[in-house]
Amino acid sequence: MGRLFNKRDFLRLISSAAVAAPTALAVSEATRKGTSGQKPSVYDRVMQTQTIRCGYGIWPPFFMKDPNTGKLSGVFYDYTEALGRALGLKIEWAEEIGSGDFAAALETGRIDAACFSIWPNASRAREIDFTNPIYYTAHYAYVRADDTRFDNTLDAINSSSVTIVAIDGEMGALIAESDFPQARKLGLPQLADSSQAFLNIVTRKADVFITDLSTAAEYEVENPGTIRQVISPAPIRIFRNTIAIAQKQDQFRRMLDTATEELLSSGKIEKIIEKYERHPNTFLRVEQGYRTSGSQR
Repeated sequence: MGRLFNKRDFLRLISSAAVAAPTALAVSEATRKGTSGQKPSVYDRVMQTQTIRCGYGIWPPFFMKDPNTGKLSGVFYDYTEALGRALGLKIEWAEEIGSGDFAAALETGRIDAACFSIWPNASRAREIDFTNPIYYTAHYAYVRADDTRFDNTLDAINSSSVTIVAIDGEMGALIAESDFPQARKLGLPQLADSSQAFLNIVTRKADVFITDLSTAAEYEVENPGTIRQVISPAPIRIFRNTIAIAQKQDQFRRMLDTATEELLSSGKIEKIIEKYERHPNTFLRVEQGYRTSGSQR
């Protein structure tokens, strides 16, 4: 049989509870506010500030910046601004970043999203996550107009006698390393544009540049008769055009995906694509099972 519960025991119990209660409340409050060492989620930060901080990279016509006025434009600029309007959030164009830098910018929280047509692949997926695509992009190999060495035999590019020009961190560089490891590589800085890469082809400093249909078509318009697409039965790659975000930010990604699906269904993304697709069939559309009147306009 236990001992009697006397007045002294009762007072000791009350005193212990008085000390424990504030401590438990403080721990609970710290957990709720994320002060226990865990960073607040991107979604929580965006909802608190009502702002999505975007990083961007220049790659016409996906994303462009007027050198005189600084005005931004392009497919992903218009798309991201439309996302902001649909979600009732402000888009802050926080900084211009290179193709190889956006993963670190996302991880460190400098930006909430890389809003400039990121092409997903396995190596990037180790560090970042991606939203659903708004269209697809086919990549081919391009050479000088008089060079037919690689037609219907892309394997011939994989030789130490061949030089591939690539922009550091850009998808063409990743494809070159993966598919053509024996070829020599001529690297350009991350903020270089595609015209610099094509110029290396034309001036015979390099033999091959791997890029998308739209980028090559833009260069051909300005420099007719200087380059050509290597003849092949299929593209080297087809990539989704997405926004990149940090990993483990599912709530933020779901919000962006839902808004993107609404913009696709309403036909607003199709209008944006039509605005910037100067060359037919260079943007491969996302197939939808159902069509609305808006998506057919």
